[in-house]
Amino acid sequence: MIKIGIIIDKYHLQKKTSQLIEYLSTVAKISLYLEEDYLIDYSNFDFNEDIFFVKAKGDLILNLIKLIERETDIPVINSSRGIWLAINRFLNSTFLRQSGIRVPNFTLNAKGLLPPFTDYIIKNIIDQKNYAFSPQIQRINGYLNISDQRALDEVNGEKAKYTYLYYQEFIKSKWEYKVYCIGDDLFYYKQLPILVNPDKMKTRRKIDKIPELKEITLKALKTIGLKISSLDFLRSKEGEFFLTDINSSPNFNYIKNGPKIIGDYLIKQAKN
Repeated sequence: MIKIGIIIDKYHLQKKTSQLIEYLSTVAKISLYLEEDYLIDYSNFDFNEDIFFVKAKGDLILNLIKLIERETDIPVINSSRGIWLAINRFLNSTFLRQSGIRVPNFTLNAKGLLPPFTDYIIKNIIDQKNYAFSPQIQRINGYLNISDQRALDEVNGEKAKYTYLYYQEFIKSKWEYKVYCIGDDLFYYKQLPILVNPDKMKTRRKIDKIPELKEITLKALKTIGLKISSLDFLRSKEGEFFLTDINSSPNFNYIKNGPKIIGDYLIKQAKN
């Protein structure tokens, strides 16, 4: 029987993966590596899984993946490199732009130094923890300035982590487009932007394939190095798609039969 290791944190285990684990338990032997339970002793690990699936992005998780990659030839989905690039907004913006992918203008500025564009959103630099987007919206001299509260806390809070901020130029779009990727399978959706309607699922609808989005998505996944992902796009008034976010740990429960599709993909990759 196929052996699958699931590297996960408590939040995803309790909230996001019950259906996947239930399905995989009928077709494979499952081992859980829970972030909150592990202080890694490098001498005590004897990995015998056929494949690992990662559903988290904390520092301990990344170090465990690196250990598996260094000490074994067991495939890990997604890789430590892919996850790190996905969660580091400045790095993935830089890599994507260098690959010719259209991303909004962005800067990494010292605290107090504004970006060279007028409409912007301030996002957390390392998108690592599980939290709800909490926008602080201002209009100054007719320009739209949006701040993610956690990004502000990381600079101005009691436990400040940085002295600089990541700015992304705001793209006004009627719809937000989302593409889920599970291996070679892509699933397309659109919804009203969260700033228009915070209840994103209320307006989300499945849409037909958009060839341009497929081309951008496949190129972005290759650039960052992800097998399972979700990507967010906005479309400017000129009709150009901008890739605004890339996620290495998407909620595949939003996809019809998503847990089974993920499970079958993992089984197939393990057999290969």
